[in-house]
Formats: sequence, structure tokens, C-alpha cells
Amino acid sequence: MNSFKEDTMTTTENSLKDKSSKYWLSLEQWRQDPEFQRLAEQEFASSPLREESGGISSEGGWARREFLKLMGASMALASFGCMRRPAQKIVPYVKRPKEIVEGIANYYASSFVDNGETFGVVVTTREGRPIHVTGNASHPINSTGLSARAHAHVLSLYDPARATGPMKNLQNDKKTNHETVSVSFEQADKEIAAQIKKGKVAILTGSIVSPTENEIVSEFSKATGAHVYTWDAISHENYVDAQEQCYGQAVAPRLALEKAKLILAVNNDFMGTWLQPTQQMRDFAKGRKPGNGMNRLIVIESLLTLTGSNADTRYRIRPSQSAAVLMGVIQELLVNKKVSGYAGDSSVLGVLKGYDAEIKAALPASAYAKIAEELWAHKGQSLVLGGYDLASHIAANFLNSILGNDGVTIDSRRSPNTGFRGSNRHLQALIDGLNKGEIKTVIIRGVNPAYAAPEKMGFVEALKKSEMAIYVGRRNNETGKHCDFVLPESHAMEGWGDVEGQKGVYSIQQPTIEPLYKTRTFGDALISIAKAGSFGTLAKADSVYEMVKARFEKTLHTDWTHALQEGVVDTSGSARAGSDSARAFRTSALQLAAHKPAPKTDLELVLYPSIGLRDGSMANVPWLQEFPDPVTKICWDNVLLVSPKMAQERKLDEGQIVNVKVGDRSIAAPVHVQPGLNDSTVGLALGYGRTEAGDVANNVGVNAINLAVVHEGRADVAGLPVTLEPTKSIETLANVQVYSAMSGKTREGIDMGHRQIVVEATLDQYKKDPSANIEREKIVSAWSGFSYTGYKWGMAVDLNLCTG
Repeated sequence: MNSFKEDTMTTTENSLKDKSSKYWLSLEQWRQDPEFQRLAEQEFASSPLREESGGISSEGGWARREFLKLMGASMALASFGCMRRPAQKIVPYVKRPKEIVEGIANYYASSFVDNGETFGVVVTTREGRPIHVTGNASHPINSTGLSARAHAHVLSLYDPARATGPMKNLQNDKKTNHETVSVSFEQADKEIAAQIKKGKVAILTGSIVSPTENEIVSEFSKATGAHVYTWDAISHENYVDAQEQCYGQAVAPRLALEKAKLILAVNNDFMGTWLQPTQQMRDFAKGRKPGNGMNRLIVIESLLTLTGSNADTRYRIRPSQSAAVLMGVIQELLVNKKVSGYAGDSSVLGVLKGYDAEIKAALPASAYAKIAEELWAHKGQSLVLGGYDLASHIAANFLNSILGNDGVTIDSRRSPNTGFRGSNRHLQALIDGLNKGEIKTVIIRGVNPAYAAPEKMGFVEALKKSEMAIYVGRRNNETGKHCDFVLPESHAMEGWGDVEGQKGVYSIQQPTIEPLYKTRTFGDALISIAKAGSFGTLAKADSVYEMVKARFEKTLHTDWTHALQEGVVDTSGSARAGSDSARAFRTSALQLAAHKPAPKTDLELVLYPSIGLRDGSMANVPWLQEFPDPVTKICWDNVLLVSPKMAQERKLDEGQIVNVKVGDRSIAAPVHVQPGLNDSTVGLALGYGRTEAGDVANNVGVNAINLAVVHEGRADVAGLPVTLEPTKSIETLANVQVYSAMSGKTREGIDMGHRQIVVEATLDQYKKDPSANIEREKIVSAWSGFSYTGYKWGMAVDLNLCTG
């Protein structure tokens, strides 16, 4: 439900406003568009109460009943007697284990990592099948909080497109064919070990947050001479690089939002997709309680984000102006107010002077003065966050040092120990090594650069030059198809592991189900290959389970049973007790943030991670595709976001297909008119356009990453010069907000009247009557009800007998 205040609208948006509409579902309803009125009348055209030929609606497309059949596929697997290895027979219990009672749930503490975000969870199981996850209240990172993707984690376990066993892709000399055959783990390990002995080995992984897995990779690297490269599809390398340049520490500090009375976020969606959004939203909420101590949030951004929609004060800028607005605040403090010891530093003033024109163009002088005044009034209790580029993060770090925030609201002691280290420069180095023949064998774990890295980086072409490529992951995906071996990796709910998501916070990952297919963890895969090739001390290791157990018992001095019950061991108490000491800021880092003139452009593009799909790794989970974006309310597609003013000036309609062109790259995407955007900015979500993910995700949306600009080993995804070429094609978007008008008549002639969407009441009215101002209407139902005069019967089905 959107309801924008007058002062947040552009002149064009104000001109569109219908005086009678206080609340509105879409711009079409706001303008009382005739087409919207027609669709509202036909809202129940695909009613589940009516059968239609072949499950197809009269206007084309799937009828609701048939669609729900498709949506239920993965959920059905969660409640069905799951297919396991032949050795595990699905039969009724003869001697039932004490902890298992049919129909009674069991609960297990565990953990997992999603795109670098750590979750401590409690897994609910029935008869050995995980069916639900909740946050672990004892876990200091996320506590009871979970993201939408974390809730979908259990559905990814039952994804029918997962790889079911080890495979070998038989390829010709040019590696242009992909005939796949099954192999055993033993055969694959033997061939891989023989190839590794030839030397020139590399390992490509995402950021590893497991101490035990890091130890295994390190031992494997030492024994084989393999060089380890780290790359994440959603990279935070600019943030980490800025910390290293400014303070000499390559870390991603924890944001102590609970201590911040004023937060300034510039193109930083810390509540939606940046770093640890679940923890950050929870900590932000701690200071959001009404009263004298309630925090304030100022957001300056280009797109409308989840963070921006929660702002107290919000400004709109171009993506390329991110660093300029922060430099403008610094200039106001140092030059105009002269409130810091850096005010007379000539090197600092020289950097600021280079931004003069950009500062004036980004925001009015009054805005800088007001923001600077508020920040200085909350020095030591504020937090400044940059976004998109390295320069803005450096500027944000400098502001935090000026304001005395470092060591208070910036907690570098409890930064993630190993997370967020993935770098596009690492991927580029791997590609260069393959092209030069310096790398002959490469092991790729989990990441999918054939899909999630820009084509211009040339990963696929470089991979074809390897003598052997091994992919360890959950499916034979876009990258796996170009590898010689695909070794299925166990789901986090199927294998043992550990996680150090924050320095000193150790979580156990314990399996809650036997592996559904022939899979193993990445650590166990490296141990098995090491045994096959007699590589170093790792060849003598037992398993990941034994190593994790030894770490908790011998290193952390924790009772194993107690650790399994609690799921987490927190040794960071000393770091939490007091404030960290402020780190000394290196003013030389500001030279890396010096203004660099860029060619002027009418439009700038932002490629952003969506809250549901992020890097696209879980795109084959139907629930995440159906999950509407919290801001746009659109599902099953990524759309080109444009502001109402831009849509009016360029005559762009909702759903109109537009060719989006950056340099020599172009893709076609449908338009969505989104209030709250900067009028010179368009946005396109990442994570869509998969081709080898599964039946649900394949060919849904477009792969936007190929529009990224590759420069000096970095993939720039914001502030990209873009041109739009409208076509005459129109695509109907699945916007759940628009399809909830519930007014007018259905085709069956049922008069839905006007349904109350928003209920308003004053505090006095609510105290007098909690149901004040709620309109009560008759609910239409297909069930007339039944009066029970005798026994009421129920039925239960033993799913363990349902073997198919």
C-alpha cells in the first residue's frame, strides 16, 4: 500500500494525484485510469470456484487451480515420504527410537549461511523430515529473526532440480558438447587426484564462513599447491577495500545500530540486502521505540529501497552522486562549521574542492547544513553508511572518524571473521591464469560465474582452456555444464559443518535429515580427493563431522551435547562488554576518493540485488519467485524501474518492453512505473534470467549482470550510462498490489462492492473500541457449512507408507 506525502513528490506526481484518493494501490487507480477500472471489475476472472477447459483461463495463461498445483511441487516433497538412497528403507518403525513419536515434531538447533548472511536456526522435523525453520533465540546474530530467503531454505532442500549423483560431462576438444554420464565418487576422486598431481591447480569458492572448512581448504592448498580465489556474485569488496585503505584492516565491521541515535545511509539498503540485513533490521528496531530516545534515519538514494521506505527524511540523487553528497556533508563540517581537527588539513580540503560542482548539483545547500548539524549534535551516537562505489565508502569512513563513531557504532572487533572477502579482482586473476596456461586444473565450489559474472570478463572461454574443471555444487548449472566433473554437494540440512558468522560466535550446522541423494559436503569432498591422491595430512582426516566435533570440544572447550542443544557458542563477550577503541583514519585514503570526471549522461542505470532472489542461487524455489518484492510488489519477473516523471516524458507505459542498452550490450525488459525514484535513474534487479536452474526458474526474467561495466578487475553495477529504446510490445506484470482492489462485480455477477483496505482510528477511538471504524462485510464462500449433531470424525495419513 503506497501513500506518499506531498513533500516527497515531484511536480509531475502531484499533477497526477486524484483528489478523492487518500490511499491507492497503483498509479492507475490514483489517476482513475479506465483500464484499471475494467480490470477491477474482472478481478475474479480466474476464480478457483469455476472449472475452465484444461486449466487454462479464457483470457489465456494458467488458471489459478492449475497454477497452485505447480506451486505445490516442492512443498509436497517436504511432506512426502522422501526418496533416499536405497540403503535407507522407508518402512514403519518396528522399534521406534525414543525421540520419535509419529505426528510429534522434533526440534534441532543448526545454522546456515546465505549470501554471506549468517543464521542460527531451529529446524522443525517430523519423522525425520525438516518442515520448518525459525530463528534461534539464543543466537546473538539473528536471534528469532529470519529473512524471506531463510524461510525458503527448507524448500531448497526438496528442490527436484538438485543433482542426484556425481556426473561426468563428456566433452570434445573444443568443449562445445555436454553429454553427461553418471560416475561413482570413487572413480571421480581417482581421476581428479591424478590430474591434480600434474600441478597448476586453483580453487574458486565464495566467501567461506566456516572455520573447519577454511582449515580443510588451507590444508588441501598446502598439499597440492593449489591457489585459492574467492569470489561472491553479490560483492561487498568496495566496503572491505575502503576499510583496508582507511584503517589498515580488511574487515567488514558490524554495524552497532542499536547504539545509533542518527543514521545517514547513502544508497545503502542495510535493511534489505546489504551485509547482515536481518541482524541490522533487528538492531535498528531496538532504537525505534517512540519516546525521547527514538533514533532518526536519513536516507539519500537513487532507487526506492526497503531502507528508504522507512526513512524519516529522504532525498533523491543520481547513483554517481553518492560520494559527492557525503563530501558535501564533510565540507559543511570542516569548511563552513570548522568543527574538526581536519579543518585545516590541506590534503583533505584539496579533495573536497574537486567535488564543488558535484556537491552543488546533488542537493541544495540547506540540505547539507541540516544534515551536518544533526550529525554533529549526535557525534559518537551516529552512523554514516556509503554505497555503490569505493569513494562513497571512504567518505563515509572519514565522516564516522570525524564524528567519533568508529569504535562505538562501527564495531570492528565483532566483524565477520572470514565473510565478505569475495572479490571480482580474484575472479579476474583466475581468468587471466587460465588464459595464460598458468592454471590447468580448477575446482569450483558453489559459485556460478558462468551466470552471475559479466560475459565480458570471459570466464567461460577461459574455463574451456583448462585441462580439467571440477564443479562442487547442488546442481549441474550454468557453470557445471562447462566442467568435466560435477560432484553434488549436500544441502546445509544434510551435512555437518560450523559457522563463525561474527568473530567469536561459533554455530553448529548439524544435519536434520539423511542425504536425499548421493551427495557430500565440500569439506568431505576435499578429504576424499586428498585420500585418493595421498595429499598431505588431510589424507589422514576422518570427516568433517570429526573435525567440527574436535573444534568444539578441544579448541572451544565446550561439551559436545550441550553445543548441539544450544546450537551456538559465543566467546565474544569481552568484545561486547565495552566499546572498541577508535581506529586512526589514514587521510591518504581520501586520494582514492578524489573526484574523477565522468562523461555526462541523461540516464543512469543501477543493477541491484532483489530481496527475494539476490544472486539467483535459489531461483528455482517457487515460493521465492511468487514472493512479491517488498517495494514494487511485483513477482515472477525483474522489471525496469522508472519514475512517473520519466514515464510521462518518454511516454512509457506499465509493462511496455524497452531495450536497455549500456555500451554495446542490450537486453529487453518490461517497464514498471515506481514512485520515489530519482528522475534520471532506472533500476533493474539481478538474480533472474537463469537457464540451467530448473523448470521453475529457467527463462524467468532477464540476466541483468551482462550490462555491468568491467573496469580494472571490478564490475561496476551502478551509475552506468544507459539508453532506452521503447518497443510496441506490452507484457502484463504480476503485481500483487494492483490485483487486490476487490471492488466491482465478478463474472459470476457477485457484487464485491467496496472493500476497506486501510483502517484508520485515533488513539482515543481505539482505546474506546479496538474495532473502531472497521467495516464489516459478508464474506463470500463456496462452503455453506454443516451442522454436526453427533461425532466429529478426523483422518490421519502415515506418510511413511506413501512410497509412490
